[in-house]
Amino acid sequence: MEDIKQLDWDIMLFLNDWGGNDAVDLIFNIITYKFYAIPLYLYLLYLLYKKLGKRELVIALITIAILVAVSDQIAMLFKNTLVQRLRPFREPALEGLISKVGKSGGTYGFYSGHASNAMALAVFMWHMLKRSHKITGILLFVWAILVAYSRVYLGVHYPGDVLMGMFMGTVIGWLCYRLFAFAKAKYAPASSTTSTL
Repeated sequence: MEDIKQLDWDIMLFLNDWGGNDAVDLIFNIITYKFYAIPLYLYLLYLLYKKLGKRELVIALITIAILVAVSDQIAMLFKNTLVQRLRPFREPALEGLISKVGKSGGTYGFYSGHASNAMALAVFMWHMLKRSHKITGILLFVWAILVAYSRVYLGVHYPGDVLMGMFMGTVIGWLCYRLFAFAKAKYAPASSTTSTL
């Protein structure tokens, strides 16, 4: 376990704030904050609106709301109750070695809710759009990976935090897509629009 912890620290020190300049810091701060992703969310909403019937769209939006809530709450449970691992910039043994260029959401960091949310949305939307918008689906995975990495670059999460977040996001995204498919079959069985997604 100590070897894994040391490896996580070593990779953290290698990946954290390698740019060391304001321009790169700004780029990763933009990538990490959800506010700046609003145009992306609106574009995805537009794609769903064009592809789904009204009932299916409502089901999809409710499912996405569940996805975000579940992803956030499970990450918070791990961070603040189950694990309570200090964020890198709060770790006394790493004091003076970590460059913190991003805002922190709290004391503990395992695992990353940002990474989980981004990956969960990417996985869910991939299943929704892979037939008609494959490039968009691939780009969503690139975006999710960048969001995850930004947390390490900015000094607020270890690589292990974001890898666990991405894993959990993958599971949550897939389960929420299955929930959507179940609800669609039950409450919008006459619609065939999603069969071409």
